[in-house]
Amino acid sequence: MKIVLASINSKYIHSSLGVWYLYSASKEAKTSNTVEVYEGTINNQIEDIVADIYNLQPDVVGFSCYIWNIEYIKKITEILKKINPNLKIFYGGPEASFDADNLLKIAPIDMVIKGEGEESFIKLLENDFNTTEKVVFNPVTKYYNPYSKEYFDALNGRIVYLETSRGCPFSCAFCLSGRDENVRFFDMETSKENIIKLANCGTQTVKFVDRTFNCNDKRAREIFEFIYKARQDGRIPENVVFHCEVEADLFTQETLDYLKTMPNGLFQFEAGLQSFNPETLKGVNRRHDIKRLVHNLKEIASGNNIHLHIDLIAALPYEDYESFKNSFDQAFEIGSEVIQLGFLKLLKGSALEKEKEQHGFEYWSYAPYQVIKNNYISYSDLLKLKLAEDAVERIYNSNRFENTLNYVLNQSKIRPYDLFYLVGEYCEKKGLQSPSLDLYTATIFEFFATLPNVEKSRLRDEFAKDRIITDKTGKLYHSLHIADDRMKHISIALKNKDMGIFENQRDKSKQAKLGFCVLYSYDEEKVIVADYTKQDPVTGQYPYKILPLSMFIENDEQE
Repeated sequence: MKIVLASINSKYIHSSLGVWYLYSASKEAKTSNTVEVYEGTINNQIEDIVADIYNLQPDVVGFSCYIWNIEYIKKITEILKKINPNLKIFYGGPEASFDADNLLKIAPIDMVIKGEGEESFIKLLENDFNTTEKVVFNPVTKYYNPYSKEYFDALNGRIVYLETSRGCPFSCAFCLSGRDENVRFFDMETSKENIIKLANCGTQTVKFVDRTFNCNDKRAREIFEFIYKARQDGRIPENVVFHCEVEADLFTQETLDYLKTMPNGLFQFEAGLQSFNPETLKGVNRRHDIKRLVHNLKEIASGNNIHLHIDLIAALPYEDYESFKNSFDQAFEIGSEVIQLGFLKLLKGSALEKEKEQHGFEYWSYAPYQVIKNNYISYSDLLKLKLAEDAVERIYNSNRFENTLNYVLNQSKIRPYDLFYLVGEYCEKKGLQSPSLDLYTATIFEFFATLPNVEKSRLRDEFAKDRIITDKTGKLYHSLHIADDRMKHISIALKNKDMGIFENQRDKSKQAKLGFCVLYSYDEEKVIVADYTKQDPVTGQYPYKILPLSMFIENDEQE
């Protein structure tokens, strides 16, 4: 009998982990059945996925189900069953585990593996999938290392995922991870071995999927120290970054101080704030020490060496539009690299899903079950948040407009949320849909120039600075370009290595690639010069200097 474990990922760059856990477990099963892993993406045509799986000639197919692929998988399942009614199909994963009875009614499947699936899969293999059970559940009692040779052969440089613990100590009402509030830590030495293997498999990102990576500060610190030392002694390549989901208020000051010594860009932290409204946090069982949380996040941000990503969720209980705006502005003050403005999904099996009538939740009846209104926030207000979200993604999270944004906020005195919303509203009125970066820049330049106390010439220079230090082409957007014959003099001067603007430019054996433009709004005209040799892994910016224009003209004339 041949069993195919199918994972339909959200993008090619993502790899699966769940199916490889089952594949690893199958090696310990007492069976002659064979197991194979198939990975596709939701961007593939359904007919292509069906054909791929059919051509593998399986007797059993298992799908790993999540909110972002379940509707796609249902369609694939329906077609496969029509092609071969005798094909056995089972679902697993979080979207199946908490909706098993309903899925068995509406999808043409034979069974659901509920919860952690390794030992359930072993028993099914050993019994040739002969069972009267429709919902199969067997507690996992050991660790099945998913990192087989076959796993690494299938990676091709994609993002890899690493689990050093399972479970979550928290019981947030919108989430499924901490339903039993138990955390199991895997063997530390095995985890360290896996860190080294994954860091050297050709990937650029190792993503820890521990739900709260630092729930044990001492253990998290040990892993941080191990990774740092392994980087120092060459066992971890310099281009590999480690991503962790953290509960920031659990960090001790000692660990925060230690993290500031980490190499630039070695770690990325994702911290779920969700809201700053105390009533909202209480309503979703979110146990924050808000004062300590903000302090710790600002400590991490102040080190300028860890890429910090913070999350907010709109449409939570007791948070209306004005409250969310306040939460956003408080999050903005932290100074993270990314603010993800997300929208509540009412997950099957979550505490909030059970309280939906109490809070008046209306939401999509199909995955991903996005909330469209509740007793506290209207659909109209959520649409406003969508406009703000678009502007946050394009302006703030892209890290392309840092100087421009700071200048506009300082000059106009508009609160951060309001500025992003006004940008989103302006772009909507202009009818922008998936605009090019050049067009989007021209549009927000046009809008920012209308705001109080914003000087157009200075605004242009801030846009120009941002472009030069974030885009290694060194080319300005069309809307920022000013014809200036002196540019050729600057170019000639920069080719003279004796200028030595940057340290590496003084090395005669290296050719630094430089970008530059003239800034006109200063009392004395300036030139911004960026060195495209090495990009900051945290900010995405290139090192730069702002120098008097006369310095370049004089050098050229002396030649």
